[in-house]
Amino acid sequence: QALFVASSQEAELKVKMKITIFYGEGQSAQLDVQPSDSVKAVKQKVIAMHSPPDWANTALLAVKGSSDYFENRKRLGQCGVQDGDSLKFAYARNLSLMEKVELSCQGVMTDKLQLPPMSISTVPQNYA
Repeated sequence: QALFVASSQEAELKVKMKITIFYGEGQSAQLDVQPSDSVKAVKQKVIAMHSPPDWANTALLAVKGSSDYFENRKRLGQCGVQDGDSLKFAYARNLSLMEKVELSCQGVMTDKLQLPPMSISTVPQNYA
């Protein structure tokens, strides 16, 4: 008789989990996933159910109640996700430097805005 011993990684690949994803305005869905599934793959499943708004250019996934967002390349198991966990999914927008400057000028606080060195001239171009 041969004895087969699976490594912990091989055993992890075969484990199925059911997680709840909260998204949109009070919407949720249960997904069957595995610890070896990437965060990006889970995001893609949610995007297929809940299309992004025009303004969004990124999606975020975290444990519900946390703002520690998972990295796309990580596996759910690496993020500590377990069977029965509740995650939150949200669309977001990565702002360009100019968008941050515009919002800052309007009094909207973004994160600490570090402007690169620049000079601003108030002289009209035809006089410069």
